[in-house]
Amino acid sequence: MIEEENNKDSNFLLKALLFLFVLFLIFYLSKETGLYEFKTYTKTHLTNDAIKEFEKDLSDGKDVTLNDYIVSKEKNYTNIINKTGSFISSSVENIMNDGIKKTIKIFSKLFYE
Repeated sequence: MIEEENNKDSNFLLKALLFLFVLFLIFYLSKETGLYEFKTYTKTHLTNDAIKEFEKDLSDGKDVTLNDYIVSKEKNYTNIINKTGSFISSSVENIMNDGIKKTIKIFSKLFYE
């Protein structure tokens, strides 16, 4: 009886850790593949095009207003789930980095001192 409960607890813990690890991998890979940098580049490119159009219209003597050139076409998909996932991913990354650094220090003390 007690062994079955221990197996269920350890099985649940293993599944939860596996789920968190997969979630971490998803967020980490999306961060590392440069998705954010690409979106930033696209915004910069659109801004440069708007500046060129504004300067052209200004030199042509057209009536210009700033609102004609600043148009946000992108939707903001940021929500609590996204922020939480990103926070968890960063936290796990920091914990993993600290753990690896400590492990390397232990091995270096064992082999080099």
